[in-house]
Amino acid sequence: MIHCSTSPMHFDSMHDFQSTSPVYRTIITSLLLVAVLAGPGSTVAQDLVIRAGHLVDVESGSILEDQEIVVREGIIDRVGPWRDGAVGAREESLLDLSERYVLPGLFDTHTHMSLVVDRKKDGGNFFVTSLLDNTPYRAIQGVANARDMLAAGFTTIRDVGNSGNYGDTALKTAITEGLVPGPTMHTAGRIIAPFGGQFFLQPEKRALGEPEYFYADTPGEIRKAVRENLHFGADFIKIVVDDQRYIYSVDEIRLFVEEARRAGTYISAHCWTEQGARNAIAAGVHSIEHGPYMPNDVLEDARKAGVWIVGTEFTVEGLAQSFTGDDLSAIEAEHEAFVDRLRRAHALGVPYVFGSDIVYAKEGETRSSLTFTILDSFRKAGIPPADQLRAMTLSASRMMGLDGQRGLVKTGWAADIVAMPANPLDDTRALEAIDVVIKDGRLFRHADRIGY
Repeated sequence: MIHCSTSPMHFDSMHDFQSTSPVYRTIITSLLLVAVLAGPGSTVAQDLVIRAGHLVDVESGSILEDQEIVVREGIIDRVGPWRDGAVGAREESLLDLSERYVLPGLFDTHTHMSLVVDRKKDGGNFFVTSLLDNTPYRAIQGVANARDMLAAGFTTIRDVGNSGNYGDTALKTAITEGLVPGPTMHTAGRIIAPFGGQFFLQPEKRALGEPEYFYADTPGEIRKAVRENLHFGADFIKIVVDDQRYIYSVDEIRLFVEEARRAGTYISAHCWTEQGARNAIAAGVHSIEHGPYMPNDVLEDARKAGVWIVGTEFTVEGLAQSFTGDDLSAIEAEHEAFVDRLRRAHALGVPYVFGSDIVYAKEGETRSSLTFTILDSFRKAGIPPADQLRAMTLSASRMMGLDGQRGLVKTGWAADIVAMPANPLDDTRALEAIDVVIKDGRLFRHADRIGY
Protein backbone atom coordinates (compact mmCIF):
# COMPACT_ATOMS: atom_id res chain seq x y z
CA MET A 1 0.00 0.00 0.00
CA ILE A 2 1.34 3.42 -0.94
CA HIS A 3 0.43 6.27 1.35
CA CYS A 4 -1.17 9.11 -0.58
CA SER A 5 0.46 12.17 0.97
CA THR A 6 -0.90 15.68 0.65
CA SER A 7 0.95 18.94 1.07
CA PRO A 8 -0.14 21.25 3.90
CA MET A 9 -2.09 24.34 2.85
CA HIS A 10 -0.13 27.55 2.48
CA PHE A 11 -1.47 30.99 1.57
CA ASP A 12 0.95 33.27 -0.26
CA SER A 13 -1.38 36.26 -0.12
CA MET A 14 -4.62 37.48 1.42
CA HIS A 15 -6.20 36.91 -2.00
CA ASP A 16 -5.28 33.21 -1.80
CA PHE A 17 -6.89 32.97 1.62
CA GLN A 18 -10.04 34.79 0.52
CA SER A 19 -10.37 32.56 -2.55
CA THR A 20 -10.76 29.41 -0.44
CA SER A 21 -14.22 28.19 0.52
CA PRO A 22 -16.02 30.06 3.35
CA VAL A 23 -16.10 26.89 5.47
CA TYR A 24 -12.35 26.39 5.16
CA ARG A 25 -11.65 30.06 5.94
CA THR A 26 -13.74 29.77 9.10
CA ILE A 27 -12.05 26.54 10.20
CA ILE A 28 -8.55 27.88 9.58
CA THR A 29 -9.32 31.14 11.41
CA SER A 30 -10.66 29.16 14.36
CA LEU A 31 -7.57 26.95 14.52
CA LEU A 32 -5.28 29.98 14.27
CA LEU A 33 -7.11 31.50 17.24
CA VAL A 34 -6.58 28.28 19.19
CA ALA A 35 -2.88 28.38 18.30
CA VAL A 36 -2.54 31.99 19.49
CA LEU A 37 -4.29 31.21 22.77
CA ALA A 38 -2.13 28.12 23.26
CA GLY A 39 1.03 30.19 23.02
CA PRO A 40 4.09 29.95 20.79
CA GLY A 41 5.52 26.61 19.86
CA SER A 42 8.54 25.28 18.01
CA THR A 43 8.65 22.65 15.30
CA VAL A 44 12.37 22.05 15.79
CA ALA A 45 13.21 18.55 17.02
CA GLN A 46 15.53 18.15 19.99
CA ASP A 47 18.74 16.12 19.98
CA LEU A 48 18.43 13.70 22.88
CA VAL A 49 20.32 10.90 24.53
CA ILE A 50 17.85 8.66 26.35
CA ARG A 51 18.92 6.14 28.95
CA ALA A 52 16.19 3.48 28.77
CA GLY A 53 16.25 1.19 31.78
CA HIS A 54 13.90 -1.33 30.15
CA LEU A 55 13.39 -1.02 26.39
CA VAL A 56 10.37 -3.00 25.21
CA ASP A 57 11.00 -4.65 21.84
CA VAL A 58 7.41 -4.86 20.59
CA GLU A 59 8.43 -6.92 17.57
CA SER A 60 9.82 -9.81 19.62
CA GLY A 61 7.86 -9.22 22.82
CA SER A 62 11.04 -9.02 24.90
CA ILE A 63 12.88 -6.43 26.99
CA LEU A 64 16.37 -5.06 26.44
CA GLU A 65 17.95 -3.80 29.65
CA ASP A 66 19.87 -0.53 30.09
CA GLN A 67 19.78 0.79 26.54
CA GLU A 68 20.91 4.03 24.95
CA ILE A 69 18.69 5.76 22.39
CA VAL A 70 20.28 8.64 20.49
CA VAL A 71 17.87 11.01 18.73
CA ARG A 72 18.99 13.53 16.11
CA GLU A 73 16.68 15.87 14.21
CA GLY A 74 13.62 13.83 15.11
CA ILE A 75 15.05 10.49 13.94
CA ILE A 76 16.50 7.67 16.03
CA ASP A 77 20.23 7.67 15.27
CA ARG A 78 21.36 4.80 17.49
CA VAL A 79 19.90 2.09 19.72
CA GLY A 80 22.23 -0.10 21.74
CA PRO A 81 23.65 -0.89 25.17
CA TRP A 82 24.24 2.10 27.41
CA ARG A 83 27.80 3.43 27.17
CA ASP A 84 29.07 5.02 30.39
CA GLY A 85 30.52 8.43 29.66
CA ALA A 86 29.07 8.53 26.16
CA VAL A 87 27.05 11.66 26.84
CA GLY A 88 29.98 13.83 27.87
CA ALA A 89 29.42 17.42 26.86
CA ARG A 90 25.84 16.57 25.91
CA GLU A 91 24.79 16.23 29.55
CA GLU A 92 22.06 18.82 29.01
CA SER A 93 20.47 16.55 26.39
CA LEU A 94 20.30 13.46 28.60
CA LEU A 95 16.85 12.12 29.42
CA ASP A 96 17.23 9.62 32.22
CA LEU A 97 14.56 6.93 31.94
CA SER A 98 16.62 4.30 33.72
CA GLU A 99 13.67 3.42 35.96
CA ARG A 100 11.11 3.40 33.14
CA TYR A 101 9.77 0.93 30.60
CA VAL A 102 10.26 2.50 27.18
CA LEU A 103 8.47 1.60 23.95
CA PRO A 104 7.32 3.14 20.66
CA GLY A 105 4.50 5.66 20.64
CA LEU A 106 1.03 4.13 20.45
CA PHE A 107 -1.35 4.05 17.46
CA ASP A 108 -5.14 4.29 17.37
CA THR A 109 -6.30 3.36 13.88
CA HIS A 110 -9.99 4.25 14.22
CA THR A 111 -10.58 7.68 15.73
CA HIS A 112 -13.07 10.51 15.39
CA MET A 113 -11.19 13.48 16.83
CA SER A 114 -13.81 16.01 15.72
CA LEU A 115 -16.88 14.20 17.01
CA VAL A 116 -18.10 14.39 20.60
CA VAL A 117 -21.48 12.83 21.41
CA ASP A 118 -22.63 14.27 24.74
CA ARG A 119 -25.86 12.94 26.24
CA LYS A 120 -26.35 16.13 28.25
CA LYS A 121 -26.50 18.12 25.02
CA ASP A 122 -27.68 15.76 22.27
CA GLY A 123 -29.31 12.89 24.16
CA GLY A 124 -26.59 10.55 22.95
CA ASN A 125 -27.86 10.79 19.37
CA PHE A 126 -25.09 11.35 16.82
CA PHE A 127 -27.55 12.70 14.24
CA VAL A 128 -28.49 15.47 16.69
CA THR A 129 -24.79 16.10 17.37
CA SER A 130 -24.18 16.66 13.66
CA LEU A 131 -26.98 19.26 13.57
CA LEU A 132 -25.93 21.13 16.72
CA ASP A 133 -22.15 21.31 16.23
CA ASN A 134 -20.78 23.21 13.22
CA THR A 135 -17.52 22.27 11.54
CA PRO A 136 -15.33 25.04 13.04
CA TYR A 137 -16.47 24.11 16.55
CA ARG A 138 -15.83 20.44 15.84
CA ALA A 139 -12.34 21.22 14.54
CA ILE A 140 -11.62 22.96 17.85
CA GLN A 141 -12.97 19.92 19.72
CA GLY A 142 -10.49 17.97 17.62
CA VAL A 143 -7.65 20.19 18.84
CA ALA A 144 -8.51 19.34 22.45
CA ASN A 145 -8.88 15.62 21.74
CA ALA A 146 -5.67 15.44 19.71
CA ARG A 147 -3.66 17.13 22.46
CA ASP A 148 -5.12 14.77 25.05
CA MET A 149 -4.35 11.71 22.92
CA LEU A 150 -0.75 12.81 22.41
CA ALA A 151 -0.28 13.43 26.13
CA ALA A 152 -1.51 9.88 26.79
CA GLY A 153 1.08 8.39 24.43
CA PHE A 154 -0.82 8.09 21.13
CA THR A 155 1.66 9.52 18.65
CA THR A 156 -0.07 8.30 15.46
CA ILE A 157 -3.77 8.08 14.67
CA ARG A 158 -6.01 7.32 11.72
CA ASP A 159 -9.11 9.51 11.72
CA VAL A 160 -11.96 7.85 9.83
CA GLY A 161 -14.30 10.80 9.29
CA ASN A 162 -17.45 12.18 10.90
CA SER A 163 -15.93 15.64 11.22
CA GLY A 164 -18.48 17.72 9.36
CA ASN A 165 -17.14 19.46 6.28
CA TYR A 166 -13.49 18.32 6.35
CA GLY A 167 -12.78 19.35 9.92
CA ASP A 168 -10.39 16.40 10.15
CA THR A 169 -8.17 17.56 7.30
CA ALA A 170 -8.04 21.08 8.75
CA LEU A 171 -6.96 19.62 12.10
CA LYS A 172 -4.30 17.51 10.38
CA THR A 173 -2.96 20.59 8.59
CA ALA A 174 -2.80 22.56 11.84
CA ILE A 175 -0.85 19.75 13.54
CA THR A 176 1.48 19.27 10.56
CA GLU A 177 2.30 22.98 10.42
CA GLY A 178 2.94 23.16 14.17
CA LEU A 179 -0.01 25.41 15.02
CA VAL A 180 -1.31 22.92 17.59
CA PRO A 181 0.16 19.75 19.14
CA GLY A 182 -1.16 16.35 18.20
CA PRO A 183 -0.35 12.92 16.80
CA THR A 184 0.62 12.21 13.22
CA MET A 185 -2.76 11.95 11.47
CA HIS A 186 -4.06 10.14 8.41
CA THR A 187 -7.56 11.34 7.55
CA ALA A 188 -10.51 10.11 5.50
CA GLY A 189 -12.37 13.37 4.94
CA ARG A 190 -16.10 12.87 4.35
CA ILE A 191 -17.33 9.29 4.70
CA ILE A 192 -18.85 7.97 1.47
CA ALA A 193 -22.07 5.96 1.71
CA PRO A 194 -25.25 4.98 -0.10
CA PHE A 195 -28.06 7.51 0.28
CA GLY A 196 -28.80 8.18 3.95
CA GLY A 197 -25.34 7.30 5.23
CA GLN A 198 -25.73 6.17 8.83
CA PHE A 199 -28.79 8.35 9.37
CA PHE A 200 -32.48 7.67 8.83
CA LEU A 201 -33.91 10.77 7.19
CA GLN A 202 -37.36 12.13 6.36
CA PRO A 203 -38.29 12.95 2.74
CA GLU A 204 -38.55 16.69 3.39
CA LYS A 205 -35.30 16.68 5.41
CA ARG A 206 -33.08 14.67 3.07
CA ALA A 207 -30.40 17.37 3.00
CA LEU A 208 -29.67 17.00 6.72
CA GLY A 209 -27.36 14.04 6.13
CA GLU A 210 -24.82 16.18 4.34
CA PRO A 211 -21.99 17.16 4.61
CA GLU A 212 -21.53 14.49 7.31
CA TYR A 213 -21.81 11.88 4.56
CA PHE A 214 -21.04 11.99 0.86
CA TYR A 215 -23.77 10.05 -0.93
CA ALA A 216 -22.63 7.91 -3.87
CA ASP A 217 -25.04 5.48 -5.55
CA THR A 218 -23.92 5.33 -9.19
CA PRO A 219 -20.52 4.66 -10.81
CA GLY A 220 -20.16 8.34 -11.64
CA GLU A 221 -21.03 9.41 -8.11
CA ILE A 222 -18.58 6.88 -6.68
CA ARG A 223 -15.69 8.24 -8.75
CA LYS A 224 -16.62 11.84 -7.97
CA ALA A 225 -16.84 11.17 -4.23
CA VAL A 226 -13.40 9.54 -4.14
CA ARG A 227 -11.80 12.27 -6.21
CA GLU A 228 -13.37 15.11 -4.23
CA ASN A 229 -12.21 13.63 -0.93
CA LEU A 230 -8.66 13.25 -2.21
CA HIS A 231 -8.74 16.79 -3.63
CA PHE A 232 -9.61 18.19 -0.20
CA GLY A 233 -6.81 16.36 1.58
CA ALA A 234 -7.97 12.84 2.48
CA ASP A 235 -5.18 10.28 2.83
CA PHE A 236 -7.47 7.28 2.32
CA ILE A 237 -11.15 6.65 1.61
CA LYS A 238 -13.73 5.45 4.14
CA ILE A 239 -16.99 3.92 2.93
CA VAL A 240 -20.07 2.66 4.75
CA VAL A 241 -21.03 -0.68 3.22
CA ASP A 242 -24.06 -1.88 5.15
CA ASP A 243 -25.85 0.47 7.55
CA GLN A 244 -29.08 0.52 5.53
CA ARG A 245 -31.38 -2.21 4.19
CA TYR A 246 -29.50 -1.79 0.91
CA ILE A 247 -25.76 -2.39 0.90
CA TYR A 248 -22.94 -1.81 -1.54
CA SER A 249 -22.43 -4.74 -3.92
CA VAL A 250 -19.07 -6.31 -4.71
CA ASP A 251 -18.98 -4.50 -8.06
CA GLU A 252 -19.76 -1.15 -6.45
CA ILE A 253 -17.08 -1.57 -3.79
CA ARG A 254 -14.63 -2.66 -6.49
CA LEU A 255 -15.17 0.71 -8.21
CA PHE A 256 -14.10 2.44 -5.00
CA VAL A 257 -11.05 0.20 -4.70
CA GLU A 258 -9.96 0.79 -8.29
CA GLU A 259 -10.38 4.56 -8.07
CA ALA A 260 -8.46 4.72 -4.79
CA ARG A 261 -5.65 2.52 -6.08
CA ARG A 262 -5.21 4.74 -9.13
CA ALA A 263 -4.53 7.56 -6.67
CA GLY A 264 -2.10 5.43 -4.64
CA THR A 265 -4.32 4.85 -1.63
CA TYR A 266 -6.89 2.42 -0.24
CA ILE A 267 -10.43 1.76 0.95
CA SER A 268 -11.43 1.40 4.59
CA ALA A 269 -14.85 -0.28 4.79
CA HIS A 270 -17.34 0.06 7.64
CA CYS A 271 -18.99 -3.37 7.81
CA TRP A 272 -21.36 -4.44 10.55
CA THR A 273 -23.00 -7.44 8.88
CA GLU A 274 -21.63 -10.73 7.62
CA GLN A 275 -22.71 -9.98 4.04
CA GLY A 276 -21.18 -6.53 4.12
CA ALA A 277 -17.84 -7.99 5.18
CA ARG A 278 -18.05 -10.69 2.49
CA ASN A 279 -18.66 -8.10 -0.21
CA ALA A 280 -15.88 -5.81 1.00
CA ILE A 281 -13.27 -8.58 1.17
CA ALA A 282 -14.23 -9.93 -2.25
CA ALA A 283 -13.88 -6.42 -3.71
CA GLY A 284 -10.35 -5.95 -2.35
CA VAL A 285 -10.66 -3.37 0.43
CA HIS A 286 -7.66 -2.68 2.65
CA SER A 287 -9.40 -2.83 6.03
CA ILE A 288 -12.68 -3.88 7.62
CA GLU A 289 -13.87 -1.53 10.35
CA HIS A 290 -15.87 -3.25 13.15
CA GLY A 291 -16.99 -6.58 11.62
CA PRO A 292 -18.49 -8.11 14.77
CA TYR A 293 -20.45 -10.79 12.93
CA MET A 294 -17.75 -12.29 10.71
CA PRO A 295 -17.86 -16.12 10.81
CA ASN A 296 -14.66 -18.13 10.50
CA ASP A 297 -14.88 -18.61 6.74
CA VAL A 298 -15.09 -14.83 6.24
CA LEU A 299 -12.17 -14.33 8.61
CA GLU A 300 -10.22 -16.90 6.58
CA ASP A 301 -11.04 -14.97 3.41
CA ALA A 302 -9.70 -11.82 5.09
CA ARG A 303 -6.50 -13.60 6.11
CA LYS A 304 -5.89 -14.97 2.62
CA ALA A 305 -6.54 -11.58 1.04
CA GLY A 306 -4.41 -9.71 3.58
CA VAL A 307 -7.35 -7.58 4.70
CA TRP A 308 -6.80 -5.90 8.06
CA ILE A 309 -9.42 -6.07 10.81
CA VAL A 310 -9.84 -2.81 12.73
CA GLY A 311 -12.12 -4.32 15.32
CA THR A 312 -13.21 -1.45 17.61
CA GLU A 313 -13.99 -3.96 20.37
CA PHE A 314 -16.31 -1.85 22.49
CA THR A 315 -16.95 -2.55 26.14
CA VAL A 316 -20.57 -2.92 27.26
CA GLU A 317 -20.50 0.65 28.58
CA GLY A 318 -18.92 1.89 25.37
CA LEU A 319 -21.71 0.37 23.29
CA ALA A 320 -24.35 1.74 25.64
CA GLN A 321 -22.85 5.24 25.51
CA SER A 322 -22.21 5.29 21.77
CA PHE A 323 -25.56 4.04 20.50
CA THR A 324 -29.13 4.87 21.39
CA GLY A 325 -31.31 2.19 22.91
CA ASP A 326 -31.52 0.75 26.40
CA ASP A 327 -31.85 -2.99 25.77
CA LEU A 328 -28.98 -4.10 28.02
CA SER A 329 -29.21 -7.75 26.97
CA ALA A 330 -28.84 -6.77 23.29
CA ILE A 331 -25.89 -4.52 24.12
CA GLU A 332 -24.19 -7.29 26.10
CA ALA A 333 -24.76 -9.75 23.25
CA GLU A 334 -23.17 -7.36 20.77
CA HIS A 335 -20.19 -6.84 23.07
CA GLU A 336 -19.74 -10.62 23.28
CA ALA A 337 -19.85 -10.80 19.47
CA PHE A 338 -16.96 -8.32 19.27
CA VAL A 339 -14.91 -10.21 21.85
CA ASP A 340 -15.59 -13.58 20.22
CA ARG A 341 -14.64 -12.28 16.77
CA LEU A 342 -11.36 -10.90 18.15
CA ARG A 343 -10.61 -14.20 19.86
CA ARG A 344 -11.26 -16.15 16.65
CA ALA A 345 -9.34 -13.71 14.44
CA HIS A 346 -6.31 -14.00 16.72
CA ALA A 347 -6.47 -17.81 16.67
CA LEU A 348 -6.79 -17.90 12.87
CA GLY A 349 -3.89 -15.52 12.27
CA VAL A 350 -5.97 -12.75 10.72
CA PRO A 351 -4.09 -9.43 10.73
CA TYR A 352 -5.73 -7.06 13.21
CA VAL A 353 -4.92 -3.73 14.82
CA PHE A 354 -6.12 -1.57 17.69
CA GLY A 355 -8.88 0.90 16.88
CA SER A 356 -11.09 2.55 19.48
CA ASP A 357 -13.99 4.34 17.72
CA ILE A 358 -14.54 6.40 20.88
CA VAL A 359 -16.95 9.26 20.17
CA TYR A 360 -18.79 9.84 23.44
CA ALA A 361 -18.10 12.15 26.36
CA LYS A 362 -18.25 10.97 29.97
CA GLU A 363 -17.84 13.11 33.05
CA GLY A 364 -14.50 12.52 34.74
CA GLU A 365 -12.98 10.83 31.67
CA THR A 366 -10.96 12.06 28.70
CA ARG A 367 -10.87 10.85 25.12
CA SER A 368 -7.64 8.99 25.84
CA SER A 369 -8.80 7.35 29.08
CA LEU A 370 -11.89 6.06 27.27
CA THR A 371 -9.67 4.84 24.43
CA PHE A 372 -7.74 2.58 26.79
CA THR A 373 -11.00 0.83 27.81
CA ILE A 374 -10.93 -1.04 24.49
CA LEU A 375 -8.06 -3.09 25.92
CA ASP A 376 -10.51 -4.55 28.45
CA SER A 377 -12.05 -6.45 25.52
CA PHE A 378 -8.60 -7.59 24.36
CA ARG A 379 -7.90 -8.99 27.81
CA LYS A 380 -11.32 -10.64 27.94
CA ALA A 381 -10.58 -12.29 24.57
CA GLY A 382 -7.36 -13.71 26.00
CA ILE A 383 -5.02 -11.71 23.75
CA PRO A 384 -1.52 -11.80 25.31
CA PRO A 385 -0.03 -8.42 26.29
CA ALA A 386 2.74 -8.72 23.67
CA ASP A 387 0.14 -9.11 20.92
CA GLN A 388 -1.88 -6.21 22.32
CA LEU A 389 1.22 -4.02 22.11
CA ARG A 390 1.94 -5.10 18.54
CA ALA A 391 -1.65 -4.25 17.57
CA MET A 392 -1.04 -0.74 18.96
CA THR A 393 2.39 -0.22 17.39
CA LEU A 394 4.12 -2.24 14.65
CA SER A 395 1.03 -3.91 13.17
CA ALA A 396 -0.81 -0.59 13.12
CA SER A 397 2.18 1.01 11.42
CA ARG A 398 2.11 -1.62 8.70
CA MET A 399 -1.63 -1.25 8.21
CA MET A 400 -1.23 2.52 7.79
CA GLY A 401 1.65 2.16 5.34
CA LEU A 402 4.19 3.53 7.81
CA ASP A 403 6.41 0.45 8.19
CA GLY A 404 10.01 1.60 8.31
CA GLN A 405 8.96 5.03 9.55
CA ARG A 406 7.00 4.71 12.80
CA GLY A 407 6.09 1.94 15.24
CA LEU A 408 9.47 0.70 16.50
CA VAL A 409 12.30 2.15 18.56
CA LYS A 410 14.84 1.45 15.85
CA THR A 411 17.64 3.25 14.03
CA GLY A 412 16.30 5.33 11.16
CA TRP A 413 12.72 5.44 12.45
CA ALA A 414 10.90 8.51 13.75
CA ALA A 415 11.58 9.25 17.41
CA ASP A 416 8.06 8.61 18.69
CA ILE A 417 8.76 7.21 22.15
CA VAL A 418 6.79 6.78 25.38
CA ALA A 419 7.67 5.57 28.87
CA MET A 420 5.90 4.40 32.02
CA PRO A 421 6.74 2.99 35.47
CA ALA A 422 5.42 -0.59 35.03
CA ASN A 423 5.97 -3.35 32.48
CA PRO A 424 3.22 -3.44 29.81
CA LEU A 425 4.30 -6.96 28.83
CA ASP A 426 2.93 -8.06 32.21
CA ASP A 427 -0.31 -6.08 31.92
CA THR A 428 -1.23 -3.44 29.35
CA ARG A 429 -3.00 -1.45 32.07
CA ALA A 430 0.52 -0.08 32.58
CA LEU A 431 -0.05 2.03 29.46
CA GLU A 432 -2.60 4.11 31.34
CA ALA A 433 0.27 5.53 33.43
CA ILE A 434 2.44 6.75 30.53
CA ASP A 435 4.25 9.83 31.85
CA VAL A 436 6.86 10.51 29.16
CA VAL A 437 5.95 11.25 25.54
CA ILE A 438 8.41 12.16 22.79
CA LYS A 439 6.95 13.06 19.38
CA ASP A 440 9.29 13.33 16.39
CA GLY A 441 12.19 13.90 18.77
CA ARG A 442 10.45 16.61 20.80
CA LEU A 443 9.69 16.05 24.48
CA PHE A 444 5.97 16.73 24.81
CA ARG A 445 5.30 15.20 28.21
CA HIS A 446 7.59 14.65 31.17
CA ALA A 447 5.74 13.68 34.36
CA ASP A 448 3.17 16.42 35.02
CA ARG A 449 4.63 18.86 32.51
CA ILE A 450 2.67 18.67 29.26
CA GLY A 451 3.41 20.76 26.17
CA TYR A 452 6.33 21.73 23.97
